[in-house]
Amino acid sequence: MENVTASLPPRRPKATSPSCPPGGSPPTGPRNHGLRENSLGVPSIFFYIIAAASPLTVVVALYPIIIGAGNGVGMPGAFVIATVVLMIFAVGYVAMSRHVTNAGAFYAYVTLGLGRIPGLGSAFLAIFAYNAIQAGLYGGFGYYASELINPALGIDIPWWAYAFGALVLCLALGVQGVHSGAKVLGVFMTLEVTMITVLSAFSLFGDAVPVSQFSFEPFRPSVVLGGALGVALMFAHASFIGFEGSAIYGEEARNPAHTIPRATYLSIAFMGILYAVSGWLIINALGIDKVVGMATETGGNFIFAASDAIIGHNISVIFQTLIVSATFAAIITFHNNVSRYQFSLGRQGLVWRPLGWTLASRRTPWVSGIVQSVTVGIVIAFFALFGQDPFATLFTWATGIGTIGVILSQFIAGIAIFAFFRKSDVDKRPWNTVIAPILAIIGLGAFFVLTLNSLDVLLGVHGAMAALMLSLVFLALLAGVLYGVYLRAFAPARYALVGQALNERDGDDPAPAPH
Repeated sequence: MENVTASLPPRRPKATSPSCPPGGSPPTGPRNHGLRENSLGVPSIFFYIIAAASPLTVVVALYPIIIGAGNGVGMPGAFVIATVVLMIFAVGYVAMSRHVTNAGAFYAYVTLGLGRIPGLGSAFLAIFAYNAIQAGLYGGFGYYASELINPALGIDIPWWAYAFGALVLCLALGVQGVHSGAKVLGVFMTLEVTMITVLSAFSLFGDAVPVSQFSFEPFRPSVVLGGALGVALMFAHASFIGFEGSAIYGEEARNPAHTIPRATYLSIAFMGILYAVSGWLIINALGIDKVVGMATETGGNFIFAASDAIIGHNISVIFQTLIVSATFAAIITFHNNVSRYQFSLGRQGLVWRPLGWTLASRRTPWVSGIVQSVTVGIVIAFFALFGQDPFATLFTWATGIGTIGVILSQFIAGIAIFAFFRKSDVDKRPWNTVIAPILAIIGLGAFFVLTLNSLDVLLGVHGAMAALMLSLVFLALLAGVLYGVYLRAFAPARYALVGQALNERDGDDPAPAPH
C-alpha cells in the first residue's frame, strides 16, 4: 500500500500560469475553465441527494419487497438501523470532505487513503455503478411513462421512446449547469415528498384502524430482527444511495467545509425519518395483521392499492404521475455524478483529456456529459433491440448491479478514510477519525455481505446469471486497478498525475500524491 505524508501542507493560491509547481494542479489547457464555484448552497445539494435516492421510488418499489420478502412489519425498524449506520459513516466522510474538494469524491478519498492504484480502481467502480443505476432508471422511466401516458392517449408509444426523450432532456439540463438542475429537482422532490406526507397524514384518519390502536410493534427489536432481515437491510440501505454524492459538488459549493457536512447529515436524517415514520403509519393504517399479505399479493402495485384504500378517490393516478417525475429527478442526479467523475479523471489527463473540458459560459463538463449520455443510450438501445422488458430486466438488473457497486464503493471509502486519518495530523478527534470510521467499516461490511447473500431478491435471477452480473462489479474495480498498474509500469509521467490536483477548489492537494 502506498503512503501519504503525515501532515498536510499549508494551502496556497491557485496557480494561474500554464505550468504549476510540483504537487499543484497539472496544466489543463484553455478548454478546461473549471466548474462554477460558489453556485450551490445547502438546499441545492440537499435536492440533488434526495433526488438521487428518489423517496417516492423507494415507497413504491421497495416498501412491498421489504414487507413481503424481508422482515415484514419490522420494515420501519430496518430503516432506523440503516440510518444509524450511514450517519456513523458520514462522520468520517464529512470530516475528510473538509480537507478534500474534488468532483471525484470516492476516487480522491481512496487515492489519499489507500494509494493511487486503489484510487483508480474506486474511480472506475463508481463510474460503472452510477452508470448502471442511471441506465436502470431509464428503464423504469420508460416503463412508468408508457403505463401512464399510453392508456390516456390511446396510442402505443414504446418505452424506449420515452427513455430517449428523457435522455436528451437530462443532457440539456446537465449542460445548463447544476444550478438549473437543482431548481428542477427542487420542484420534483417537493411534489413526491408532499405526496408521501399526504399518504402518511391520511393514515392517521383511516377507517380500517383508528389511530388509538396504532402499535409500535414495527420498532420492537424481536420484530425488526425477525424474518429475512438481510433482505430488509439491503433494500433499506439501497434507499439512501446518492447521499455520498454530496462531496462530488464540493468544488461548486459555497463554503464546502460547512455546506457539504450540513447537506450530508440533513439528507440522511431526513430520509431516515421519512422512511421510518411513513412506513410505520402506512403499516398501521392497513392493519399489522394484513399488510404482509397485501404486499405479497399486490407487489409493485402495493402503494397504489394502499393509497386508494387509505385516501380513496382513485388517488393512485397521482402516485403514478409522480413516480415518473421522481425517476427523472434521480436520472438527472446520477448523470451529474458520472459526468463529474469522468471530468475529474479527464482534467488530470488520466483518461481522454476532452472529458475534462468545460463550457466557458456555463462552466459545465459538457463533453463528459455527452459521453455519459451516449454510454447509457447504447445500453437502452441494446435492451430495446432485443425486446427486453424495461422493468423486469433493465430496471431490476442494472439498478441492482449498480447498488452492489455503490455499497462496495462506500465500504472501500470507509477503509480509506480510516487509513487517511492514521497517516495525517489534520484532525485528531477520536470519534470523527477513529471510532466512527471503524464502526462504519463494520456496518458497511455487514451490509455488503447481506447484499451478496440476497442476490436472487435484488437482481431477480439465480445461479450462474447472478454470478455473471455480480462479476461485472468486480471487473470494473479490477479494470481500474489494472489501469493503474499499467500507468505505473509504462506511463510513469501520467501515473504521477494520479493524486495530484485532488483539491481543485484552491489548486492545492490535501497531501502530496502517494508514491
